[in-house]
Amino acid sequence: MIDLIDTRTLLIIGFAALVLAGVIGVMSAVILAWREQARRQQLVAVSEVTRDWEPTWKINAVTDAWVMDNEKDDIPSNFVLRIEENRMVRDIGGGEVMEIRWRPPTIEVREIVRRYHEAQFKAVPLDMIEFERQLNAQASDDHADADHDDHAVTERPAAAA
Repeated sequence: MIDLIDTRTLLIIGFAALVLAGVIGVMSAVILAWREQARRQQLVAVSEVTRDWEPTWKINAVTDAWVMDNEKDDIPSNFVLRIEENRMVRDIGGGEVMEIRWRPPTIEVREIVRRYHEAQFKAVPLDMIEFERQLNAQASDDHADADHDDHAVTERPAAAA
């Protein structure tokens, strides 16, 4: 009977030691994770944002690199529209640095298309500019001739060659 009590006691003590080791292991893992989280929270950002992300209204359409590098133009591919944004950040030395990123458009696609069409409409072809110069020159000649009282057409001096 004495052997039975010793075996039971030994079994109980062994089981208690195993549970205690498990509890100590779990507690040490929790404490280490808590310390790591506290250390990460103490790290401060080196740079301070002085102006948040704003779109520059530059757009780009990209696809897979192998399609862009290929010589053929007839490769079917899906192009993705991207918008450029930038923000100003004060670096560790105190100077301002511009950070640039390209991101997919969300709600401003309609605004991008509107601005693109405005830019296309405002772009006047070179032939049109030359035609307007000729019209303006002719109108100023007519106006200069109309200033005379005798309404006669006067000759202008020839330009010095």
